[in-house]
Amino acid sequence: MIQLGFSESSLKKNYLPFLLRKTAESYQKLGDDEVAGFAVYWSESERKKPGILRRKGERIKNIALVFYPVLLTSYSGGSAVLMDPLKKSKLTVTFNVVKKELVDSALVELAASSGKAFLDVMVKIDKITEEVAKGKNVVKEVVELENVVSDPSFVNDLKTLLNYTTTYSLPSIEIPWVSVNYAEVSDRIKKTLNLINELVSYVSNVVGKINELLDNWKVSVQKEYEEKIAALDQKIKEVREVVLKNVEELRKKKEEELAGLRERYVPNIEAIGKRIKETQDNVKKLEEEIEKAKSYGKDVSDLKKRLSELKKTLESLEKELGNEKTKYENEVKRVEKKFEELMEAENNKVKAILQEKEALQNEFDSIIREANKRSDEIRSNLQEYREELIKAEKEIESVSLSIPSGGEGLYMIPLIYTSYVSNGSSRSIITTPVILESGGWLGPKIRSVVVEGLSKYLSWSKDLIDREELRSELEAKNLLTNVSLERIEVSLTRFADMGLLSRDEVKEIVNSVGEQKKML
Repeated sequence: MIQLGFSESSLKKNYLPFLLRKTAESYQKLGDDEVAGFAVYWSESERKKPGILRRKGERIKNIALVFYPVLLTSYSGGSAVLMDPLKKSKLTVTFNVVKKELVDSALVELAASSGKAFLDVMVKIDKITEEVAKGKNVVKEVVELENVVSDPSFVNDLKTLLNYTTTYSLPSIEIPWVSVNYAEVSDRIKKTLNLINELVSYVSNVVGKINELLDNWKVSVQKEYEEKIAALDQKIKEVREVVLKNVEELRKKKEEELAGLRERYVPNIEAIGKRIKETQDNVKKLEEEIEKAKSYGKDVSDLKKRLSELKKTLESLEKELGNEKTKYENEVKRVEKKFEELMEAENNKVKAILQEKEALQNEFDSIIREANKRSDEIRSNLQEYREELIKAEKEIESVSLSIPSGGEGLYMIPLIYTSYVSNGSSRSIITTPVILESGGWLGPKIRSVVVEGLSKYLSWSKDLIDREELRSELEAKNLLTNVSLERIEVSLTRFADMGLLSRDEVKEIVNSVGEQKKML
């Protein structure tokens, strides 16, 4: 009936507890009597529970302890996955494999590059890694792990039970299953994780290699530019000395030309100024003479005529002086402008080299910034790819668990199967492992908690148990017929002592079940 594809001697079978009582320190396993008693208590509670599934006159037909198999197989020292030989499920892990030859070729090219050509290769690598991050130009790896349980909730909830294996003497049924190739799955998981780890290491090495080449390139480029800047500094020093000498010569020539202008214009200006002063004095004297003549009643017409001529002469001299000064000032401005331009031209020789130095420094800063930018983008692209690899790895880790004390092998999950009948109709339920926990301030002292992750995952097993081929075995191993009513009552009384139910409820359940046993 059981087909596994490996020898029974190589396979250890472990039975998990149906009932655990949670204590302050850990969990306590409960025995066969408690399992049978709780199965009856729970089945009766579900029968009496209001709901659309309940039928008038419904009674319990069968209560059976059924085991659902899962296989625990390791893939590394302390980690394992669960395989379900009954459920047609699989864990699919998808990730991209970088084309190493493309990256390696670009790294070789980068190592052989220098100067600005290095940046061109960095741009090339940036584009390659960007495509990798976007899932382009890569090899898509799809790993399908048949029969591997991919439900993290089920795996996490089962961890609690795995370290509390037990034995049963109650009549029970093991759901038949087909063989699973656990060795192949284990090998594929190892290879997949090895490949992912290899790719993660490769990405780290690529980032490290680029950083190393970038640092070396920066040293080389810095040296190259420092030499160029040092040469310009020397040139600036030499040109500045020449310029200072030339400027000093120009300053002397300027003073010479200005002195020549002074010799040419200043004496004439001073002479005209002297004549103006003399004429002004004569005008003043003549005006006084006219006033004096007027006081004596003399004729002053000749005097006025002379005064008018003097004033015209004065006006002419003042105009001549103004013209001469303007000529002089214009000549001075011309000379000063000429030498200012000549000096500026000399100073510009130094400025031009300073600007060349500044441009060289800016060029150096620019290519360093560009190299750092490309390096950051490459690192970001590879980090994005690395995170995708780690995400794929975590998909396996999320359904993995540490190997329990029972080691590898089969782990049989206990289920309580209950079927009900009522006036020609029937229904069935399954109950997955239960943990008894302390109750709150209100209500019973303890409460029963069905492990949710197990309940959801194993809900479909009811259809397996309902199959025709198990019917005779279910009837033969019915706990209602194989466990005495007295034994059930003793077990329920223990639960009453724990605080799960009252003594009156125990009597009610025992009486009800006793009546239903008579109808089997």
